[in-house]
Amino acid sequence: MTYSICASDGTRHGVAIATKAPTVGSLAPFVSRNGALSTQASVSIPLGVRTKRLLDRGCGIEAAVSTLVARDEGATERQVHGVDRWGGSTIHSGTECVEWFGGRDGEGYTIAGNMLVGEGVVDAIAEGFEASDGHLRERLLDALEAGEDAGGDKRAEYAQSAALRVYDPEPTLADDLRTDDHADPVRELRRLHRVAMDQHAEWEEANPVMELQRTPPLGWE
Repeated sequence: MTYSICASDGTRHGVAIATKAPTVGSLAPFVSRNGALSTQASVSIPLGVRTKRLLDRGCGIEAAVSTLVARDEGATERQVHGVDRWGGSTIHSGTECVEWFGGRDGEGYTIAGNMLVGEGVVDAIAEGFEASDGHLRERLLDALEAGEDAGGDKRAEYAQSAALRVYDPEPTLADDLRTDDHADPVRELRRLHRVAMDQHAEWEEANPVMELQRTPPLGWE
């Protein structure tokens, strides 16, 4: 029910995703300081969490996903794909995913989708990402919009939810954005990105020593 792109520029790693179902941002995308992945079709949050933990410990994405998929009883109905900071990538599409399903990889990115209008959606996402420049967040949004314009999910004119999640060593308010239930969530995600970046700039100007923390101080649970 989904199309997504995972990408890395070697420093930042992120996922952009859209689907004809609510709250995809709470289920499918995962980011680590060492990479990014998406679990979709038949979503598995435990698989995403375990893969992220392996990435955090320095395991490459291909080894992490192949190890966990081999133990996954639902692997035939699942898609898992992602990238790591070392240039690795992987795409798994189970044979029982709903047509059209498949994936594509390129330099620094992977794309996967299922229940799409056709392979052209994946191709459009790749072209949108490769033609874009600037910050990784913006490139991911450009790619997601290209997939939506190419037809996206075959069940409806627009997706229902979308999300952008990015690991950035210099975090901003725009690194974790979601539209959980919206008539045009991909465009709404773009609007939220603009709002978040504008607000972040205002905060930085008013508080020049402010730093966003990705993890709580030592000793916090």
